[in-house]
Amino acid sequence: MEGGYDTNVFYNDDQRAGSALLRVTPFLDLTNTARSGEVPSGLFFDVRAALTYREYFADQADVRRLRAFTPTVSATLEHNPRGSLALGLTEIFSRSEEAPYVRGTGQSIIVRNNNTASAQLRWSPGGGRLQGMLRYTNTLDLFETEYLKPANSMGHEGMLDLSWRWLPKTALFLQLRQGYIGYLNSDAAPALTATPTKASSFPLRATIGIRGLITAKTSVALAFGYQNAFYANGVTTGGFLGSTSAAGELVILPTFSTRITFGVRHDFQNSVIGNFYYNDGGYASLAIQTPDKLVGQLWGSYDYRQYYGLPGGGGTRQDNLLQAGAMLDYYLKRWAYAGLSYSLHNNQSDSQALAGVNYTKHQVFARLGFTY
Repeated sequence: MEGGYDTNVFYNDDQRAGSALLRVTPFLDLTNTARSGEVPSGLFFDVRAALTYREYFADQADVRRLRAFTPTVSATLEHNPRGSLALGLTEIFSRSEEAPYVRGTGQSIIVRNNNTASAQLRWSPGGGRLQGMLRYTNTLDLFETEYLKPANSMGHEGMLDLSWRWLPKTALFLQLRQGYIGYLNSDAAPALTATPTKASSFPLRATIGIRGLITAKTSVALAFGYQNAFYANGVTTGGFLGSTSAAGELVILPTFSTRITFGVRHDFQNSVIGNFYYNDGGYASLAIQTPDKLVGQLWGSYDYRQYYGLPGGGGTRQDNLLQAGAMLDYYLKRWAYAGLSYSLHNNQSDSQALAGVNYTKHQVFARLGFTY
């Protein structure tokens, strides 16, 4: 249970509204993993559910109506996860309800349902020096908000990941991913796209890289490769940087209870607004867990996004998205904890076509939790 304050409920600096709010999140985690973290050698399962209810306390009716129930449910089933051949199934469903970026009781709340299901086959012959994974993923993205229904989509992706364990805990890898994203309401007239219908695409990514330990307390993941969206209509990815993907992450464990992470990325993502956006960004985090029952985390990220295929068919949109947060929990007992958290969301855009593209949002919470 969390009680706190949101300084900008509508993500809109021009129509700013703050409110106290309450979040209650019953949580279930059912697994046959041992308390030590050891995974069973036969059938492994993990079922999780986070059922969040949110309530705003404000005088304005357009704020109070943003109360929401936003569940996230996931399930993983894997046979023989420690053997040379393993088959796994995963299912994740989430529902979100966000403010409409423009104030008024007549504005539609943004309701989004996302379901991701995957099946994978993992094999590691010859003691695991060579490893491979074949995965199929299906993604269903559905908006209940009327003007966003043209963005309802179904995605398919096949992935092949091959790795060679160069050192005992370090591997070189090759990964190939081919997808297809199709839109379910092809005869609708979308409000946020430049073409009569949303354009289907065939995103292809091929990367090579390295992942694993460099020293006993340092691990790295580096990937570099080719990417192309292959949109059926309108603007698509292109050029040297547009066809290049890159990512890097460094993890340092200076002590047993401290973890420091740094990362950078360059890629593209399919977008509800227009066709896609290029994303260049970085992130960092610090996590600690002390023997005297304190758990803390600091994190921050920055993303520079360039949108293409915008409404009207011309130009681009450039956003600068900054996010940061801090969390500190103290375990009163093994089954009870109290804590504080803070988050910042800031976006600055050169777009003049849409409301709510420039905003600064702060959230602070105090919480009390119980686990069994």
